[in-house]
Amino acid sequence: MTKKVSILIKDANTRKTFRIMKLITLFLAIGISISYAGNSYSQATTLSLKLKNRTVREVFTEIEKHSEYIFLYNRDTLDPERVVSINVKEETISEVLDKLFAGTDNIYKVSDRQVYISKAPKQENFTKEIQQQKRQVSGKVTDENGEPVIGANIMEKGTTNGTVTDIDGNFTLEVDENSSLQISYIGYLSVNINTSGKNKIDVTLQEDLKGLEEVVVVGYGTQKKANLTGSVVSVDLQEISKRKVGQTSMALQGIVPGLTVTQSSGQPGADGGTLRIRGITTLGENNPLILVDGVEMGINNIDPAMIESISVLKDAASAAIYGTRAANGVILITTKRAQADKFIVTYNGYMGFQQPTTLPKKVNAIDHMEMLSIAQKNAGTNPTFDDAYIQNYKNNMHIDPDAYPNVDWFNEVLTESGFSHNHFLTLSGGSNRIRTIVNIGYYDQNGIIPNTKYNRYTLRVNMDMDVSRKIATQIDAHLAMGKRKEPNQGVGSIVHYSFRTPAIFPMQFSNGDWGYAYNGLNARAMAIDGGLKHTENPSATLNLGLTYKPADWLVFQGNYNPNYYALFTSAFNKAITTFYSDGSQAFTQPTNSELTEKTDMGLTHLLTATGTASKSFHQNNFKLLLGYQQESTRVKWHSGYREGFQFPQYTVLNAGSEEIQKANGSESEIALRSYFGRLNYDYAGKYLLEANMRYDGTSRFAKANRWGFFPSFSAGWRVSEEDFWQTLVQTISNFKVRASWGELGNQNVGGYYPSYQTISMDFPYVSNNTVIDGAGISTLVNEELIWETTRMTGVGVDLGFGNKLDVVADYYYRKTHDILLRLDIPPTIGFGAPYQNAGVMENKGWDVSVTYRDNAGPFNYKMSFNLSDVQNKILDLKGQDQTSLIANREGHPFRSFYGFEADGYIQDSDYDTEGKYKHATQFAGFGRGDIKYKDQLTVDTDGDGIPDSGDGIINDADKVVIGSSIPRFTYGLNFYGEYKGFDLSFLIQGIGKLKGYLGGQAIQPFYVGGTALEMHKDYWTPENTEASFPRLYFNGTNNTQYSSFWLKDASYMRLKNLQIGYTLPQHFSKKMSINNIRVYANGDNLLTFDNFWDGYDVENTNNVTSAAYYPMVKNFTFGVEISF
Repeated sequence: MTKKVSILIKDANTRKTFRIMKLITLFLAIGISISYAGNSYSQATTLSLKLKNRTVREVFTEIEKHSEYIFLYNRDTLDPERVVSINVKEETISEVLDKLFAGTDNIYKVSDRQVYISKAPKQENFTKEIQQQKRQVSGKVTDENGEPVIGANIMEKGTTNGTVTDIDGNFTLEVDENSSLQISYIGYLSVNINTSGKNKIDVTLQEDLKGLEEVVVVGYGTQKKANLTGSVVSVDLQEISKRKVGQTSMALQGIVPGLTVTQSSGQPGADGGTLRIRGITTLGENNPLILVDGVEMGINNIDPAMIESISVLKDAASAAIYGTRAANGVILITTKRAQADKFIVTYNGYMGFQQPTTLPKKVNAIDHMEMLSIAQKNAGTNPTFDDAYIQNYKNNMHIDPDAYPNVDWFNEVLTESGFSHNHFLTLSGGSNRIRTIVNIGYYDQNGIIPNTKYNRYTLRVNMDMDVSRKIATQIDAHLAMGKRKEPNQGVGSIVHYSFRTPAIFPMQFSNGDWGYAYNGLNARAMAIDGGLKHTENPSATLNLGLTYKPADWLVFQGNYNPNYYALFTSAFNKAITTFYSDGSQAFTQPTNSELTEKTDMGLTHLLTATGTASKSFHQNNFKLLLGYQQESTRVKWHSGYREGFQFPQYTVLNAGSEEIQKANGSESEIALRSYFGRLNYDYAGKYLLEANMRYDGTSRFAKANRWGFFPSFSAGWRVSEEDFWQTLVQTISNFKVRASWGELGNQNVGGYYPSYQTISMDFPYVSNNTVIDGAGISTLVNEELIWETTRMTGVGVDLGFGNKLDVVADYYYRKTHDILLRLDIPPTIGFGAPYQNAGVMENKGWDVSVTYRDNAGPFNYKMSFNLSDVQNKILDLKGQDQTSLIANREGHPFRSFYGFEADGYIQDSDYDTEGKYKHATQFAGFGRGDIKYKDQLTVDTDGDGIPDSGDGIINDADKVVIGSSIPRFTYGLNFYGEYKGFDLSFLIQGIGKLKGYLGGQAIQPFYVGGTALEMHKDYWTPENTEASFPRLYFNGTNNTQYSSFWLKDASYMRLKNLQIGYTLPQHFSKKMSINNIRVYANGDNLLTFDNFWDGYDVENTNNVTSAAYYPMVKNFTFGVEISF
């Protein structure tokens, strides 16, 4: 059936899981069986035009408004202001363009719905009056998918001698000896090749999206990048594809201005990044909304090879259409879809290994005993080990390691290679009527600690069907399964005890028995023999879409998305028996083996309906979107527990004792109903306006406060489109200014039912000496709770300097009101405090990105740099300041460090001639060589209400904010270059103005009976008063206080990624019937420059106070990319 587009212009200007799997299998079978029927869009679509005295640009605009075509061209190759008249009826795009370009030197290429316009040199070769010696060269020009580039310009540099490629991408040209060819085509990066000694030249052109009128995915639709008025970043997928990471979130690190990605662990399956868009919005959850083809999904469930585009919506103007779901920003991911009349098969696979980026160096057995003796003497206690014992130990530890161990606990625990491998296969094909793409992925990652492992299985099918010229359907299915294994004690505990256990404690005796280690907590035994924790998280998502286009200016679309997800956890804690060196039993930890199994399940239904109308009147262009959305989620969980397993190899609940067992479970549900809309207006592509609104109703709040209205407005001015700018357009080809304001809401506060009184079923009581189950109210609720509301204002500028340099800069101010807090209530009430809308927080900052692309002969390269600044401050907590190490306090950033201000060491000069300490009294046992703390001004001596003196005692009143845990600056530098088949890319990523804190077991020597590190040897003595660490002191409290002494600069610059690749010549790969073969070597986290504590990865400062963390790792991978 032929599609007709009429433009008449008279004016001169589990069961559920199996069911879903069966349904997906059916859709896949249908898609594959009929994916070759029909014709292409360009063959099936006809146009009717009646235009008089209009510019070529206006003709393009009319066709774009009333069809799905997009025209791509440069002013250098086309005069868009040429006035034409055209009158056609029901003709194809090719027939229309043949008439439009008749008598000109312009040529075109229609690729699906994109039309590329370029300029064709004359076919005949021009010669000089004096002919030099000529020779003939020939070749073929293809794109990155191996498809021929039709009409590519082939020019002999420095001459007018040239030709263009034919329909198969082939060319032949006579050139001078030692000449160079310049090969170019609109939308691709130009290539320069020296012809010396070459008769055949095959060239692959790389797409240059920046040279096109790029289309960007926005909320519920797309827009031309040139017409954007909000702050939206379209991620360069070339930069994403170079990152060979197990979690897609980490592929975004360092490449998006305003997006901070932090990684806190290198553990397989837990090594994803935490995403923050323009700072922290609330005291609760700050994760952005992530949508994959319109469906909410975890970003790590999507393999980078599936992704077609990523858009990051950073301001309220771009995100407000998502209302309450978008308070923390939005990331829109679009997956790849099949193209008509093409069958493509690609494979991407790699394998590699890992090693820790850095580790602290612990002291050996002898150093431990000697340093411990010094610490005990300083504390006034008798040393545990005298000199004779230490000398005897030194003489025998190489002879009898069972009785005199010298264990390097890190070497005994971090024993694995971290081998990983990834395989991803894509099959894409179809015709105009049916198009199907199938993605199949498998990822396997082993850890550097025994029994740590992660597997992920992925299947995604995207299918598009054009039922008729007005109706189209879309069926997408996504299946994923993640499996994670780790020692049940947890990798954090294992690393913790590797830290704290001294080298003098035995790990494993020569007879195979486990050594008693630290009170029976043997890190190696826990990893090998302490039981395992298994987690599985299957998910299944469907996206069923229907598009109806009753007229060329009107489109209706409906989508239904069921999303099932689950988490199955089985944790078996096996009892480990340890022994002393004489063979006697030492400890059994835990006393009994125990098993806990838990099942979490959720099912979300999402229904979306939209209508979009587009109209133009005398260069006034309007686009209106209206929509409705209904979302409901039901989650439930249950768990079982038993102790006493006689056969620890048989880890099922029924194998445990019935005497000690537990069962728990619960179920919840929420719903959200929304109405939304967007109006776009532009005049002649110069003056741009956009208005968004969303009206959300949630089941979380009481009926009176259930609904919230969230608007946004933005405007833009494309100065470079003005007539007065045309004299500058050769220098500054693009100049646009933007401004926006908007409101966003947040409903993810206080659980599912923060406004409803709930009853706890865990209130047992005793009656007649019998325990009886009971229920009761433990916490008050507030029925007046409303949405947290974020208001954001922003301004921005976009600059383009030809096709080489682009600059985008933004400034923003964001303020969140009505943040939920639990304010103090009189304890005599007898209930927990309810939530109240009371807190206020602000973020202000800027971000800038600069991109440059060019070539030096055959060397093509591209560089991009981004820099972001965010300043966070809590403005109001109603006086509820926290006093913990990491605290929220008014007037300071979220999660600030709070403690004493260190003022060097206590020295001899701090005592008077009688030996009396001159300053404020500190903690028990303090003396020379200990950390000295500042006595803050806490006493008002003159009655003016301003403290002007210390109180002479170091106590909690002297604690102050000593640093911020939120990075102020984030930046990234990306480079990509290619030369004659070789390619090189690297990413330098970093953070500026950030503090990191270490304490406790991680950094303080002999903390709670632990050991020491090599760097602790630089401790204070009367002869070493400028040491790195205070004097050694056993079980003291003065030096272990939370203070700025243990705070370090956590800024860093890191070579995050380096990749070197080589693409085999096509004449070689074609012999194997392969379009393209590329091999590469890749490395992550290779070099780091920082001033943090030695042996600690500066990017991971979480959980290091207790030394309970999985080390960050370097990745080394080797892979291949093949396309057929």
